[in-house]
Amino acid sequence: MKTKWYFFFLTTIAVSAILYAFLGLQEEKTAMIGVLMIGENRYEKLNGLESGLKDLGFTEKEVQYIVKNANDDETQLSRLSGELLAIEPDLIVTLGGIETQALKAKMDEQDIEIPIVFAGLAAPKELGLIKDYKSPGGLFTGINNYHTSISGKRLEMLTSLVPTIERVHVIYDSKIDVSKLSLEETKNAAMTLGVEINPCDASRKCLESLWKGTGRDDGILVLPSYRIESLTDEIVELTEEKGIPAMGLYDFEAEKGLLASYGSSFYSQGYQASRFVSLILQGNKPGDLPVELPDGIRFVVNQQTKDSLGLQYNQELLYIAELIHPEIQGGRKR
Repeated sequence: MKTKWYFFFLTTIAVSAILYAFLGLQEEKTAMIGVLMIGENRYEKLNGLESGLKDLGFTEKEVQYIVKNANDDETQLSRLSGELLAIEPDLIVTLGGIETQALKAKMDEQDIEIPIVFAGLAAPKELGLIKDYKSPGGLFTGINNYHTSISGKRLEMLTSLVPTIERVHVIYDSKIDVSKLSLEETKNAAMTLGVEINPCDASRKCLESLWKGTGRDDGILVLPSYRIESLTDEIVELTEEKGIPAMGLYDFEAEKGLLASYGSSFYSQGYQASRFVSLILQGNKPGDLPVELPDGIRFVVNQQTKDSLGLQYNQELLYIAELIHPEIQGGRKR
């Protein structure tokens, strides 16, 4: 009898050990997340994504990121997309429109299916990435940052913020679909508002023409494009030297010296995308997850730039703006 109990006891210990080891392996399984980005500016989205997943309870042991950075070289995106697909991660997060389009083209070319979360891009339906916003279908879902749709609103806010503006130079990118769509939205708004606009295709030549042809009563509106993002420092230099008010999309553009920005920040887009990543890792299909609009749109005004330009401003708009650099100018953050 004792022998039977002894063997039963040993068997129980052995089975428990096997179960514990199995469950331990299950708990320690690391999710592999591919990340595709066009350049350094997108790192704020990655920071937001990492913070979001951490706040959702994912530890460093549970998540591994494989980041592919094209370093602002669009020609590298196809190769980097192929490298990510070859690794076969659990899903891939794209940090913008041009990255998402390049990845989709490579997936179609290689007939590969893998869940994709876009961490902020404009007009995903118009770009052919999803079938519908409520039921995307297929392999793509994520955040519609709404930057194409609010292009006209941004023009209105710029000309309302600085009522003395008589003409707005609109910097767009003819090589980027979203930028061209945004230009059409801006043109429609300009007709409604009765504002004269001058489209300027993003390039050194464009900036040279602005250096020569802008006046004190002009303004500048920046449309979506990674190329334009890379020209931010030069655009800031132009606006400072010529004393011209400019409206960007992202808070970092206002932080660098543009008068204002209106849009969803890179960080918040990445943070919001973490919810999609979490749901997909739990077994949900991307095609069943509705595309979301941004959790928030920020209207930012650089107080230092505002004061240095010395223009007349709409005080009601200034009141609702989020003023940055308040410690320099003695103002307050709203």
